[in-house]
Amino acid sequence: MSGTLETRRQARRFASRWDRFLSHPVPLWVLLLLLPFCLVLIILFGSLVRTADRSGRAGAIAMDIATIPRTMKRLLRGDHPYKPFRPYTDGPDALLPNGFWRNTAQPLVDPGYILLTSFSDALRRPVVRLLRLSDGVVVHEYRPDIDAINARSHFRSALVDLERDRGVGMNLMMHPLLMPDGGLVIHDTSPLARVDACGRVEWQIDGIFHHSAERGPDGAIWAVYRFPVPRMPNVAPTFNDEAILKASPEGRTLLLRRISDILDANGLGTLWRSHPYVDDPFHLNDVQPVLTSGPYWQRGDLFLSLRNLSMIALYRPSAGKILWHRVGPWAMQHDVSIIDDHRISVFDNHWRFAAPEGEVDGLNRIPVYDFATDTVHFPLVAATTLHHIATRAQGRATPLPNGDMMVEETEHGRLLRVAPDGTIRWRYISADPARHRYQLRWSRYLDPITDGPAILAAEHAQCA
Repeated sequence: MSGTLETRRQARRFASRWDRFLSHPVPLWVLLLLLPFCLVLIILFGSLVRTADRSGRAGAIAMDIATIPRTMKRLLRGDHPYKPFRPYTDGPDALLPNGFWRNTAQPLVDPGYILLTSFSDALRRPVVRLLRLSDGVVVHEYRPDIDAINARSHFRSALVDLERDRGVGMNLMMHPLLMPDGGLVIHDTSPLARVDACGRVEWQIDGIFHHSAERGPDGAIWAVYRFPVPRMPNVAPTFNDEAILKASPEGRTLLLRRISDILDANGLGTLWRSHPYVDDPFHLNDVQPVLTSGPYWQRGDLFLSLRNLSMIALYRPSAGKILWHRVGPWAMQHDVSIIDDHRISVFDNHWRFAAPEGEVDGLNRIPVYDFATDTVHFPLVAATTLHHIATRAQGRATPLPNGDMMVEETEHGRLLRVAPDGTIRWRYISADPARHRYQLRWSRYLDPITDGPAILAAEHAQCA
């Protein structure tokens, strides 16, 4: 009993001393000295974060501290890399199993292929699959050596940590690009890398690449680039300083041009500079090269999609000129595509601003803009309505020669070929064995005529 009383007395004495410590008055001169000292520390910390890539160990420590809030958010959410933003349970085909289905009740047999990224439950990692649409057979599966790609990288950024965020189980390999030898160009908020058909690394360009990757008419690769440490003055280390990057098939950077510089040089800087500060004012998500000249553009021009400005722009890199731009009627769109010599289509996420990260205002839309008549129409209304296409973010709409569209509902793990009247030609669902959806990551339609040699090279690759 005496031991218990002594323990209680010690606890009371400790509490009393702690109370006196907390209530002890602090002289004003101490506070006045501390304030400039703290200000100097904040300035030094910010300087280290901004120059982390050349500040050695001190810069690395500062960057680790700066990323603590982002890490905590990820730990609290505990997301699987391919799980949707929220569970998909109430769509028209929410309970469909994983895999491919072809509508045998209609006569069209698609001669094409799709290149898609999905999560493999068996391997516990993402893989890229080359799937033949006539019968749904996967003719080749890629398992790129993500660890080897990350090992070659040297950048540090408050935006992403490759080891923590983009390891082999987390790298989503967005919008894989099939190369003539059957290999791929891949990225996922990570370096741009080329791998052969067996997944071995051939080259990489260090830095942060995201969203689209496309081949231009000269065979060069156009990609969306984000500087690991922003070059914009007076911004946070998490500012998304976006650029377009052109790379040779051998991995040499041929052109790098910042979006802010492009807008400023064309008198459009007020589209973002007149707004309150945000970390992501542009959100460049598509660079679409023009392959053949027409009455409204030239071979080598680029269509750019700037999601957070709800803007599509036609840009001529050879002259540094924006030839045309339009804000809306699309809202927070993705994926601009060229239909013919006077029309483009857009995957319109049709957002309304809402907490926490935006909502679809009803359904997604696929507007078609006609340069000849300066008009917008919506030929896929029946399809988007009938099949309730409503991905909050991402999304793809690829025009096909007969007027059909390949539509990717990214966050809901659904890929469809649909006719204007809503008829489904085929469907691919990405889901786990319990039929919980996995996200897709920008699937690509391949034409056996133009992409035939690359498809054959992949299909016949001999990999261990």
